[in-house]
Amino acid sequence: MRLGAILFTLGYGGCMIAGLMVLPWIASLLDPSFRHTGNFTIALMLTSFASGALLLSSYDNRRHRARGIELLLIMVLFWTILPFLAALPFIGSSQIDTLLAAYFEAVSALTTSGATILAVPEAEGAPILLWRALLSWLGGLWTLVFAVAVLAPFGIGGITLAGSPLLQHDEDAHLTSRLGRPLRLIFPIYGSLTLLGFLVIWAFGVSAFDALCLTLSAISTSGMVVHSESLASYLPIGAQLSVAVLSFVGAMSIPLLLLLTVGKRVFLVLRDTEFRTYVALILGYGAISFFALPDVPLMSALLQSISLHSTAGFNFLPEGELGQWPVIWTMVPLIIGGMALSTAGGLKIMRAIILAKDLGSEVGKMAYPSSVHPLRLEGRRLEDNDFTAAWAYTAVFILFVTLGVLLLGLFGVTLAEAWPLVLGALSNSLAVTQHLEMPLGFGAMNDALQIIIVLLMIAGRMELLILMVLFTSSFWRYMR
Repeated sequence: MRLGAILFTLGYGGCMIAGLMVLPWIASLLDPSFRHTGNFTIALMLTSFASGALLLSSYDNRRHRARGIELLLIMVLFWTILPFLAALPFIGSSQIDTLLAAYFEAVSALTTSGATILAVPEAEGAPILLWRALLSWLGGLWTLVFAVAVLAPFGIGGITLAGSPLLQHDEDAHLTSRLGRPLRLIFPIYGSLTLLGFLVIWAFGVSAFDALCLTLSAISTSGMVVHSESLASYLPIGAQLSVAVLSFVGAMSIPLLLLLTVGKRVFLVLRDTEFRTYVALILGYGAISFFALPDVPLMSALLQSISLHSTAGFNFLPEGELGQWPVIWTMVPLIIGGMALSTAGGLKIMRAIILAKDLGSEVGKMAYPSSVHPLRLEGRRLEDNDFTAAWAYTAVFILFVTLGVLLLGLFGVTLAEAWPLVLGALSNSLAVTQHLEMPLGFGAMNDALQIIIVLLMIAGRMELLILMVLFTSSFWRYMR
């Protein structure tokens, strides 16, 4: 194992955290009370020093050839180690008093899960709320880069889009190039959509600070808000629609967004099977909610459908109404999730399509055992390993749900509360659980429960199967 190249990459990630930390540090200096200036100053100094030390000490090793196991290990370290640096400013929050609670908040933001210790966000200062939103935005960017650089090339869980230019990589490329090239392609799109979303929401009369935080949370599908009320309670309908559109775009596959920037390729996006399924699920769910549930306006039902299918978890219904929805009806879209290679969580629509095709084929064979019907997706023939990978991921997902529910049960959480929390954590959509009628808040959880939720959020963001690699003997032999 070339530790130097891995440390260099971690140092680069730490520098990204330090760079973003400058913005809330400046905001703390502009606050007349200087309430958060001390904790942001110390956190910025420590993060800059640690990241700079990692970069300088391993600079000569940055061009080692990338190995698959090293890319997987970097993913694990990014989601587990770097949140400690991001957590430092949160210790100055009035509602966060321990390092574990701060780490919980940082992990939730970076994994775009949306869970928060802050029961009353508006009681916190602007620097803390801005830092939380910026971490969500950064976590969304990391998610896209790792999805393109690691998950798709290795076909983890059946997610393979070999025809995409984003996924074309040189097997002999060095480690920083394997991660740097996707970053250079994705950042302009991600950043431009963020800027455009901010300007649109701001134009609808929302304050600049609220518009910025909502934009950062929506494009990353984290669902973190600056007010504890429903969005319908304080946002004009135009701003609500803008937040929903940003969440929709955030849950779109990044290769499709890339196509939109290369000439007139809109028709290719509209012909994409996963995209059409994504739109159909949103429209169908919204229509059923409008007709089946009482007193739900059509626009609110559609906006809430986008929020759930993108796993953002914003509440577009009047205050308290989402808690009246059947919990299973609320959780189903979160389980399916958004499109593959996006910031959304969940099983992903592409896996659902692959599983549906396989089930349909098996049912057809029951009637016509000798028939042969090759299954295709986006012009590519689906092979047995595609179906095996999708079923394996689904099985591991069910296994993690079972283990998570059992662990929460051991610490006194009832089954009715445990399974939405576990599903929300694994699908990185815990923001929606805060709008349900669940008496157990994240801030009221003991240390053991917070640790379990943290592990589940990280597991969900790393697509689960990567964690299974950590339990193999070959991984530990490589580590030695």
